[in-house]
Amino acid sequence: MNNEVLVVGSVAFDTIENANGSVQRVLGGAASYASVCASYFAKPAVVAVVGTDFTPEDRAPFIRRKVNLDGLQVKEGKTFHWGGSYDKDFNTAVTRFTDLNVFQNFNPVLNEEQKNAKAVFLANIDPELQLSVLNQVKHPQIVACDTMNYWISSKKDALMEVVKRIDIFFLNESEARQLTGEYNLIKAGRILLEKGVKYVVIKLGSNGAMLVSKKGMAQLPPYILEHVHDTTGAGDTFGGGFTGYLASLEEWNNLDAIKRAMMIGNVMASFTIESFSVDRLANLTQKDIDQRLQEYTSMLRF
Repeated sequence: MNNEVLVVGSVAFDTIENANGSVQRVLGGAASYASVCASYFAKPAVVAVVGTDFTPEDRAPFIRRKVNLDGLQVKEGKTFHWGGSYDKDFNTAVTRFTDLNVFQNFNPVLNEEQKNAKAVFLANIDPELQLSVLNQVKHPQIVACDTMNYWISSKKDALMEVVKRIDIFFLNESEARQLTGEYNLIKAGRILLEKGVKYVVIKLGSNGAMLVSKKGMAQLPPYILEHVHDTTGAGDTFGGGFTGYLASLEEWNNLDAIKRAMMIGNVMASFTIESFSVDRLANLTQKDIDQRLQEYTSMLRF
């Protein structure tokens, strides 16, 4: 079955400091978390750019999870490097520095195989690049997209063009409010539905996620963890798991499948936040995932 997921976004190095310690130049970037997560459900291929400082050791988690790296361009220079710190509740990341490096001139050009992917996950990149990818893919059955406040401020028109052409839109509470000018999240979601997107998924951080669609609404809590190690990449993991799971289905465009995808996204994100980088996420067994999904389901049942 064709269950390929094309993930277009950033592969980066992260330098992070939080209450549990600090790490320097570990693997990060939206496309890294999303593709590694999607690999448990589908066959992901990454389109991204790295510098000549990106080593075989940095590629190892992708190789372990059989992520197709044919679209990982290597350019002369340094890999995108982000530095940030978190307060004790992990809700807010303070950016210390953003060195775009080779990512500054990223231009995704797809090969024939990538153009024919069943599902596309447009990770958080410039909406003009997202549009460029949408103009290259042929007949994807599923197109999901993530964004951030920076693009809403600087490229709103291009972002709204993207919204018209996608099936699933991931954004967090503040982004939903900023993009629509509506504080009530259900109303904000409905405004976006009117623009053409089928499913609006609002990430609520430590409160889980909310779905707004014409077929119905839902809100799911997070999987509850006693110890949170680092929340970097949780939203990207959620989007990758969500899209990867839908790509594994014969028929995805219904409320039951979407709610199940939200469950999967929440559970997979709970693994990511148990370590820095993709350390925990890239080393799961099917048993780990099944067990946690079972625990999550029991948690929701009463």
